[in-house]
Amino acid sequence: MPISTTKIANSERQFAQAIHCQSFVKLPQSQQVILQVKDASMHFGQRLLWQDVNFSILSGEFVALLGANGTGKTTLLRSLLKLVPLSSGSITLGKDIRVGYVPQLKDFAPKLPIRGRDLVQLGLDGENYLFGLFSPKKTLGSFWQTAKQKKYLVDKAIAEVGGESFCDAPLTMLSGGEQQRMRIAQALVAEPDVLLMDEPLLSLDVASQYVVSDILAHRKQAHHTAILMISHELEPIIPLVDKVVYLENATAKLGGIELIRRFR
Repeated sequence: MPISTTKIANSERQFAQAIHCQSFVKLPQSQQVILQVKDASMHFGQRLLWQDVNFSILSGEFVALLGANGTGKTTLLRSLLKLVPLSSGSITLGKDIRVGYVPQLKDFAPKLPIRGRDLVQLGLDGENYLFGLFSPKKTLGSFWQTAKQKKYLVDKAIAEVGGESFCDAPLTMLSGGEQQRMRIAQALVAEPDVLLMDEPLLSLDVASQYVVSDILAHRKQAHHTAILMISHELEPIIPLVDKVVYLENATAKLGGIELIRRFR
């Protein structure tokens, strides 16, 4: 059954208001190094993309990865995911650290026959064998997930992004903001320690940008999740930023919120 655009808009406003009204308290958890980049460089043939890149991400830290188009931000993020090997240097992930990934928003195929809920569940099933029942990454004795267990995890992730009212609709019927919330729920369903996000606010209207930013604020403060985000839309994330990695002239400059002024 089609979901009215008015109902979706009201849902987004109510969710944003609920998030803003909450009082977040950081967990009494000492910060640990989640991910560390040391002396990293990237060449494509004779072209140097960047070199001497050094930074770390701590638990509960929000890191903005900024720079002009063509400076290699997405390539660096893909290197953190081990999808693109470095030319030199190292990337070290902390022990037993779980990574969530939100790629750039792209349109789904018009006739894709899955719901928002199905997309979220792929965050559990995507890396598993035997239709999601067995994962080689889990220790012996705890690798079985029943349908009831998976439903609980999926429902929990959907609730965290405020998607209960539209998660059972076909993906192609959802707005860009609603689709992005399902993508974020997919990344959250396995309870990651760090979220790597490539332009999650791209092509969203201003209201949806702030809804997504509020979801991330909740995750950072209430769950102590580390976040690294590439973004050209800066206003919604400025209150969240702890550290800036700014790619310029084939290297990375590190700093705080003052570096954002250079980028704007």
